[in-house]
Amino acid sequence: MLLRRRILSLTASLRSCNHRTGDAFPPPPNFSSYAKPPIAAAGDILIREVKDWFKRDAEPQSHHLINRICDILKSPSNDGDDRAFYHQLTSLRLRLTEKFVLDVLNHTRYDLHSCLKFFDWAAHQPSFHHTRATFHAIFKILRSANHFRLIIEFLDGSDGFEGYRHSLRLCDALVIGYAVAGRTDVALQHFGHMRFRGLDLDTFGYHVLLNALVEEKCFDTVDVIFDQISARGFVCAVTHSILVKKLCRQGEVDEAEAYLRGLLPDDPDGCGAGLGILVDSLCSQEKFQKATKLLDDIKVVGTVPMDRAYSIWIKALIGAGFLNNIEGFLQQISPLEGCEIEVVRYNSLISKLLKENNLGSVYDILTEMMVRGVLPNKKTMNAALCFFCKAGLVDEALELYRSRSEIGFAPTSMSYSYLVRTLCGDRRVEQAYDVFKGAMDRGHFLGAKTFCILANALCWNGKADMAKELFLGGCKIIPALCDVGKVDDAILINELFNRSGVATTFGMFISLIYGSIRLMRGDKAAKLIVRMQEKGYTPTYSLYRNVIRCVCAMESGGRSCFTTLLNYQLSRWEHKVGTYNLFIEGAGFAGNPKLARLVYDLIDRNGFTPTLDSNVLMLQCYLKNEKIADALEFFHDLRERGEVKRRLYHVMIVGLCRANRLDDAMHFLEEMKGEGRHPSIECYEVLVQKLCNRERYEEAVGLVNEFRKSGRRITSFIGNVLLYNAIKSKGVYEAWTRMRDVEEKIPEMKALGELIGVFSGRIEMEGELKRLDEVIEKCYPLDMYTYNMLLKRVVMNQAEDAFELVERIARRGYKPNERTERILDRARRILGNLNSRSNGWNSRQGLLEY
Repeated sequence: MLLRRRILSLTASLRSCNHRTGDAFPPPPNFSSYAKPPIAAAGDILIREVKDWFKRDAEPQSHHLINRICDILKSPSNDGDDRAFYHQLTSLRLRLTEKFVLDVLNHTRYDLHSCLKFFDWAAHQPSFHHTRATFHAIFKILRSANHFRLIIEFLDGSDGFEGYRHSLRLCDALVIGYAVAGRTDVALQHFGHMRFRGLDLDTFGYHVLLNALVEEKCFDTVDVIFDQISARGFVCAVTHSILVKKLCRQGEVDEAEAYLRGLLPDDPDGCGAGLGILVDSLCSQEKFQKATKLLDDIKVVGTVPMDRAYSIWIKALIGAGFLNNIEGFLQQISPLEGCEIEVVRYNSLISKLLKENNLGSVYDILTEMMVRGVLPNKKTMNAALCFFCKAGLVDEALELYRSRSEIGFAPTSMSYSYLVRTLCGDRRVEQAYDVFKGAMDRGHFLGAKTFCILANALCWNGKADMAKELFLGGCKIIPALCDVGKVDDAILINELFNRSGVATTFGMFISLIYGSIRLMRGDKAAKLIVRMQEKGYTPTYSLYRNVIRCVCAMESGGRSCFTTLLNYQLSRWEHKVGTYNLFIEGAGFAGNPKLARLVYDLIDRNGFTPTLDSNVLMLQCYLKNEKIADALEFFHDLRERGEVKRRLYHVMIVGLCRANRLDDAMHFLEEMKGEGRHPSIECYEVLVQKLCNRERYEEAVGLVNEFRKSGRRITSFIGNVLLYNAIKSKGVYEAWTRMRDVEEKIPEMKALGELIGVFSGRIEMEGELKRLDEVIEKCYPLDMYTYNMLLKRVVMNQAEDAFELVERIARRGYKPNERTERILDRARRILGNLNSRSNGWNSRQGLLEY
């Protein structure tokens, strides 16, 4: 009550001041000409009240902990280094519970990379097992980010789920996961399998499935699942809300309203759950009066929870423009005593008013929030800082910024920009520079306009040293802006550098060009690479190729930009055919074989002769883009001209294999050998792999036989393919046993045959399986893929030997990877104890120490 009285008193004095002076907050023409309004006299009181209000929402200890976790997950020093963030998170000694994990996932849901990293880390902590609620949460986050493919891949891959399955039943997770991913057909299949085996979902799983069916508009099936829910006594408020959603999605809004009103006498809680959905549906159809009447009628009952529905209603009114003035907003919310309007609704209105420079109304909204006891959030705090800046209350804005750690305030990039510009307009450039540096240190990049304003202010106020430091820091700003997609800002800053006599470095050009490529702005990338060459830098071959590829992928203007860039490069390069080749390759990578062929034909038209590289690139372009008929015709034309070389056969065979034209590839292999040309190692490798994939083991073994007879040693790739397929099928060993003549002449082939027998389970291994790598090494060179296959075979026979083998792998200089970790997780489950004989490998971080 004390705070309320103080606020009301302050409001009265300020309103009287406003009344005497007219508009207390005129929209400022720019940031350099603020005039302090009459409200400034009460600024000290106001900032104290605002700070006290923000302190009421001082974050509890758990929130500070969550912020610390987020800082660790987002730390640039941890990018690509799993060990770093794993060690740092573990050092926090977190007590993981379902609620805490859900809080962290909710806090990081807009940073998908951090969210997934934490989810994976939690899965590997011995004191915590993911629950259906945490799985549901991560699936919803992936769905909201449109990463349906990740959900499907996770669920489709049994190995991907192995590391997470402890207390959660796999069948439950599959139904929930596929339902959330929108694959209700697959979810229903798994549900059917469950029921056939005598298993059943619980109320949580049933409602996830029911909601997914409504979302996917499978309305007939909704009724079937609802009958199942009713029969098990699972009907609750959630059920009612989903059924209301179903009726709304079917366009039966009147039926939905009748259904809700029918719940009022016996189940007011159930009515409240669906009320917000119905109000949202009515407002989306612009039936605002009907929505208002419905709220008024149900509010009279007095026992129905109304907060969510009123919040949705207010949001719709703001979105429709009905509450653009403060009087309308206050008039609508004033009768809602006892109903908490969500703070986000206030924030959305404040954002609109700030954009319109309606500062008096912003002040009224902030005051109303304080009076009503609405707990502010970070957006409210940032809105308050922007308000102080726009109102010319520089000292108050700076005081709020300096109190950020005290009140739990995390300024956004926009707030930092407002504050820097406001301080520059008040000629407090040193403080503006400190704020700018603070923003940079916290990973905020404030854009070109703020940078230019600060740079000009420093120069005009005689702070040459600070301006110089700012420009030197700009070398880091440009790559950072490009990394976050603000290429236009980075280019503007670079132009400011050029006007100030600061040369663009090679690294800056690289950042600007690749930033443009990531945004698919081929026109910008092309202009930058030309400017880079004019400055005397030589772009790398891959940079040329990526720029050309990006230009080709442009939806409009790509052809003219491509031609302009080609002509410019031809004017600079002495080796003209090499230039044409570069553009053929770029067009091929961009999936535009027609454009590539136009460039190829230009070579001859302009008086030059295509080289072998030209022919190879053109053939690769056709094959990569699956233009097989064009590739065959092109190859035939080259053969007619006598220009077919061994390298072209290699490209043709490998390309046809990758296009799944295996019989055609085999035909060209025979043709190549018939002409006395020796196929390359890659030809044999790709053909053996594709033949094994099609289970044509006889032909695959025949090629291996032929390969070894030519005097070449079996490669790691061929050896791994044979052993991998031996695990899957006994057909490899059966085909191998018919190759007796080779085994008699070449000892290592006999050893390889025995290995295939061991991996297929047809031969008993003599000695320790975990030392089988010594035998493999005599047949072909080992790599990590080989060791993972061996580790998987060891787990199948003697799981406890797996940990000793991994230590042996690390000692021999190989680095275990994600696949190794999943195999070890399987070994731990087989042993039935996470710590059993793991020798320090009982967590992911132990594995990654190697």
